[in-house]
Amino acid sequence: MTTVPTPAPEAQVPVSHFGRILGVFFGPTKTFEEIAKRPTWLLPLVILMLLGTGVGFQLAHRVDWEQVISQKIDASPQAAQLSAAQREQRIALGARISRDFCYGAGVVGSPIMLLIFAALYLGAFNLMANARLRFGQSIGIVAHAMMPSLISSALAMVVLAVKDPSSIDPNHILATDLYAILPGDAPQWLQSLGSSIELFFIWMLVLVSIGFAAANPRKVTRGKAFGIVFGLWGIWVLGKVIWALS
Repeated sequence: MTTVPTPAPEAQVPVSHFGRILGVFFGPTKTFEEIAKRPTWLLPLVILMLLGTGVGFQLAHRVDWEQVISQKIDASPQAAQLSAAQREQRIALGARISRDFCYGAGVVGSPIMLLIFAALYLGAFNLMANARLRFGQSIGIVAHAMMPSLISSALAMVVLAVKDPSSIDPNHILATDLYAILPGDAPQWLQSLGSSIELFFIWMLVLVSIGFAAANPRKVTRGKAFGIVFGLWGIWVLGKVIWALS
């Protein structure tokens, strides 16, 4: 009798870097499993920096920063103590600093935010769930989980391009949070709460939860991952509300 040799299983072809970007939207669980095995983060970081730079450039040129700074000064308790010359100097200085900040925020802000979130979630999952993950896995998961920014940044650039500069609120470009439906005289704590409940940020949190659960499903169940991620978010929101009340 002759034995028929069993064919060796074909090696799985790794997903390309661009395939991982698309996979975050259409097949996040399998995509994050692949990322946990072979972490990558450079392409999503470059995308975040480019998009952030594009939004920052438009903010710098389209927002009426003199008007924004003037409104902030008028709302401050020290407004009555300023002379007309001092007020104009502060408006000019504030507008110049705001524009310069917009230029650098996209380049510097995205890497800093990625490092902070990656370190925070790595510590949380390793301490609370004994996930035994590495920093490379954490930064890969978080970088890809931030990809909803592709959509939000594109929408923001469209809004900034077509909206009247005098009506642009640089802190709320898109009406994708509960702040957008609050009345103008809503208390500060409620405005802080409303601005924290934002569609694209919550989408990112969902992807982070899926990603860390996929990285080590034996240690981290889907429910535990959502509990850790949204528990940390809840603490952050509570802190913002308490600060607004003080």
